[in-house]
Amino acid sequence: MNEPLARRFAAMSGLGLAAAVAAWWLGSARLAIDHGADAARSSAEALQIAWLVRAVLVAVLGVRIGAVRGWRDGAVASIAVVAPSWPVVAMAWLASAAPLAQTILAESFLLLEALALPLVGHGLRRLLPRSEFAEPIASAVGV
Repeated sequence: MNEPLARRFAAMSGLGLAAAVAAWWLGSARLAIDHGADAARSSAEALQIAWLVRAVLVAVLGVRIGAVRGWRDGAVASIAVVAPSWPVVAMAWLASAAPLAQTILAESFLLLEALALPLVGHGLRRLLPRSEFAEPIASAVGV
């Protein structure tokens, strides 16, 4: 996969994830409001889903792209997965009862992960004597 295609795939993955979380969150909040339940609960669940899925996606993509293309391309692709969900996360936090410190800590962790895991992949590529083994090993480490 060439560099522009990898970046485009990462950005589209981030946008698709943000759209899926937003659709689920808005739908579940609407159902909660219709049934007289607390919509803040579904907002907190949307935050947790966004954090979990982005963390897993960055772990898989970041290490692999870091091993194949280097740290910089891996970090750019990982941030392209994390950043598109920030407006959804901000709106879901506003509608939830989740503490601000928890939200900031989780997003900071995701940014740290987006920067550190491509470095792990880059290190794998440099440590392995044969570079064709770097990609499958990096994918396994990411999983």
